[in-house]
Amino acid sequence: MREETAKRRFSLDILVKYGVYSIFLVMIVVFSISSKNFLTRSNIVLLLQQAAPLCLGVVGMAFVMMDGGIDISAGSTMYLSAAIGSLFLKRLYDGGIDTSNIGWYIPVMLVAVVVGALMGTFNGFLVSKAKILPFIVTLITTNIGRGLGMYFTNGDIITTSSMGFKFAGKNFLGISVLIYFALAAVLIFHIVMRYTPYGCQLKAQGNNHEAAQKLGINIVRNTWVAYIICGALCGLAGMLTVGMTGSITIVFAEGNEFVIIPAAVLGGISLFGGKGNIFPGAIIGILLTYTIVNGLTMVSANPYVYTIVRGLIIFLAVMVDSLNYKGEIR
Repeated sequence: MREETAKRRFSLDILVKYGVYSIFLVMIVVFSISSKNFLTRSNIVLLLQQAAPLCLGVVGMAFVMMDGGIDISAGSTMYLSAAIGSLFLKRLYDGGIDTSNIGWYIPVMLVAVVVGALMGTFNGFLVSKAKILPFIVTLITTNIGRGLGMYFTNGDIITTSSMGFKFAGKNFLGISVLIYFALAAVLIFHIVMRYTPYGCQLKAQGNNHEAAQKLGINIVRNTWVAYIICGALCGLAGMLTVGMTGSITIVFAEGNEFVIIPAAVLGGISLFGGKGNIFPGAIIGILLTYTIVNGLTMVSANPYVYTIVRGLIIFLAVMVDSLNYKGEIR
């Protein structure tokens, strides 16, 4: 009887640990059979390019979730950062500066990163210092961030492509520069998370804040930094998305947090903190999400199916995390 229970437990552990990878492979096979264009080089590059901006958001979210927190203001942070970055770009353009010169891309993106980091600083202060629940804090800043973005832009559409700020067609060795941004973020922050004292401390305190504090870990500082990293990467993600789409509207990045968070959870970052990794875990999560969307587009599925699929992905992410955390659905 004990052996049977142990076998079932082992099978469940394997399913939970590698289930997402299995689903990923199954989706690739299904869509490959359904559409001959799915596994072409051009479509794979397109898929990676589409996923690249939110990949940065997932990496940032991984730090917050590793601490046992959550940031549902990610989409609003992307919008506010991209809005101010786009207004800065417009100011340069109206001043007669050739903003199509790639050298001006860097200061524009830095502005977005700084705005995102400031949002993260505010979130981190309220969570780490004021000891307010992360969900409540980021729910508030979700409205503040989007409201500020609308205030600064006056709700107008800003078309950045006409100012020369666009990533379409900007490739290196036949690969979009957006993919290189994502790869660089994954590499850098994977190293930070896994091989630096900060990453190890963050993971430890995510498992048990009180125990970590007794060991001398500065949990306030670590939590604060996690939110700053998340905000900064969401800010950069917002500006990269603008460069990909060519414009920004009041609905820009709306609901993106409901892509980023489930993708992180699907990739093994626990909602309860202290578990998971950026590579390959969280990256598989975002790639699975975009593979499904891309595949449904390739087979000409009903657009309303996307909303249903998004809901199923969120449900699957929470269920997998529950199983992974306790071995049972709670």
